Amino acid sequence: MKKPNNIALIFFSRTKADEARQKSWFRVKSKNQELAQLLIERASSAIKASGIPVFHFDEQKQIGNSFGERIANAYQEVFDLGYEQVISVGNDCPDLKNINWEEITQALSSGKSVLGPDIRGGAYLIGIQKTEFDKTKFENLSWQKNTLYSGLKEFCSSTSKLTELTQFRDLNSLHDIQIISFARTSEDHFFKLISRLLISRIQSPVESKTTHHDFHIFKDSPLRAPPFLKAS
Repeated sequence: MKKPNNIALIFFSRTKADEARQKSWFRVKSKNQELAQLLIERASSAIKASGIPVFHFDEQKQIGNSFGERIANAYQEVFDLGYEQVISVGNDCPDLKNINWEEITQALSSGKSVLGPDIRGGAYLIGIQKTEFDKTKFENLSWQKNTLYSGLKEFCSSTSKLTELTQFRDLNSLHDIQIISFARTSEDHFFKLISRLLISRIQSPVESKTTHHDFHIFKDSPLRAPPFLKAS
């Protein structure tokens, strides 16, 4: 893929150890670390395929007290380097490998914004024009709430046209893992590994004392996670 001009990509990804501490998909620490590593590797591979310059902001590089401050500061830092359009993604959306980077870069190059919605009202991808970036407004969006996507649409479409991508599911909870495991185990090696982790959880005596809400696999949780990975 031809490297686009004036476009950069922010990768918000905790280290494996910190991601495992924060997410706690499983009760066993080693399984959380294994899943965290799988997600980081899958997202890294998808980002590499984009051909876009990448700036990795992990928990050591993010600046700010709130999530909104951290993500706004990251955008500002990259815009200050001279880039005209900036995209951000996290590592908790396994479908990053399925997005069309050429479609995204063409939309941004034509002056549009690009948003990738998740199923809970957040976003797994946010592409913004420098000319429309208002740091204070961006920082004060409803991060980590299910109203974020509607706020992002208003923020982006106020000054430019908007391209919306396919809606995907982030893996932010055991509930998400259960749903995606049942639906997609035959697709590729990644989902087979996810399924094995889930099966080993069921077989593990340590994890057999799970709470009732862990088994709500046929309806979506009302909770949502942020489109980026918060460093704490």
